[in-house]
Amino acid sequence: MPLLEKMEEPRLGIWRMTESVDELLALLARPADHAAFLARVTSENRRRERLASRVLLAHLLGEEPRVDYRPDGAPYLVDSPYYLSISHTRGYAAVQVGKFPVGIDIEYRSERVRKIRDRFLSPEESAAIGTGEGETERLLVYWCAKEALFKRVGQEEVVDFQNDLLVEPFPLASSGILWARVRKTSSRYPFAYRVEAEYVLVYSLYHL
Repeated sequence: MPLLEKMEEPRLGIWRMTESVDELLALLARPADHAAFLARVTSENRRRERLASRVLLAHLLGEEPRVDYRPDGAPYLVDSPYYLSISHTRGYAAVQVGKFPVGIDIEYRSERVRKIRDRFLSPEESAAIGTGEGETERLLVYWCAKEALFKRVGQEEVVDFQNDLLVEPFPLASSGILWARVRKTSSRYPFAYRVEAEYVLVYSLYHL
């Protein structure tokens, strides 16, 4: 079954995308709502990511919600008290929904993150990560944590990932908790992380 996981409050789900566009549309109650998007976007992967996230939302909420986008590109639920965060990577969609602002990011495991480490890590973060065993996994967790924090706090608080968002040192394991903060406000936020065989996942927590 494509629904790999479902958590409650904040609600979280992971969907393994094995279906075609037509198969995903058949799982939605209002397929016509997506006609304009499908006509505009020709990429098969983008189509599947969009539709899979909507199917996943319906599983999490028990009904198919309407999703719109703010001027900064952030998705939100129309006429709903819930906050929303969506992420995609190769073959997977992840969604988090909560009563307070949330942030989630999922990233396919790949060595390419090594090539961009100097673009998103501060000097102190880079020193904490170091090199050698576990470097790729730690880099991916840092990247996902900054993406999730960016979604959690909103674009107005962030100019660039390297200088404005900081991940505090943490012991790397297959799963755990880390803290990330916004430099200019000194606000700290807890996140859970998981290092799986095919992907790394980071998502916001309300409290510890």
